[in-house]
Amino acid sequence: MKLKLFGALLGAIMLMAAAPAGATTVTGTSTVNDLGPIVPGVVNFGAGAGGTNVAAFGNGKTFFDYIFSFTLNGASQVTFTTGATANGNFNFTDYHAAVFDNSPAGSSLTDANPAPISLTNTTGLLTLGNTNGGTLGTLTLTAGTYYLRLFGLLPGNINSGHALSGISGSLTVAATPIPAALPLFATALGLMGFFGWRRKSTSAAVAAA
Repeated sequence: MKLKLFGALLGAIMLMAAAPAGATTVTGTSTVNDLGPIVPGVVNFGAGAGGTNVAAFGNGKTFFDYIFSFTLNGASQVTFTTGATANGNFNFTDYHAAVFDNSPAGSSLTDANPAPISLTNTTGLLTLGNTNGGTLGTLTLTAGTYYLRLFGLLPGNINSGHALSGISGSLTVAATPIPAALPLFATALGLMGFFGWRRKSTSAAVAAA
């Protein structure tokens, strides 16, 4: 028991030593905006989305955090476009887009890492855009449900009036193309099977005679 207590105390001390002084950690949004099953085409999102528009982050800053889920019924190539607009004449301190294969809802955000704001839990993280949204590009994804998280920092404290005036984005989905050689390969296999069956049938007929 004493050994376990000592180990837990030592681990806590190491975590405290690793985190920079004055590091801030906040709980992210638990709201997931479900876009539903996505078919090939373009899906726009953002209008009326729920999430954290502005909340205190500490050190004279505020943060925003939104999560969108979507489901693919088959292997697809998905191109992500995201955008966030702040009210007033100021720029974001930091802004990221990330894609997960499991829900990040309720997980924390922190400035304990070199980036002004970053994820504390990267379980299921597939890709993370650079500052100011970054470029997620095109991902080839299998059938399943995925999560797009948009989060960032705004200058000024909670009383500054700074907030998002809009968040938007689109998913461009295309079915994963079938390699050109695959139909030829399937045809070749079919012909080989047919000729094999003919050969067996002919051998059986000769043996019966």
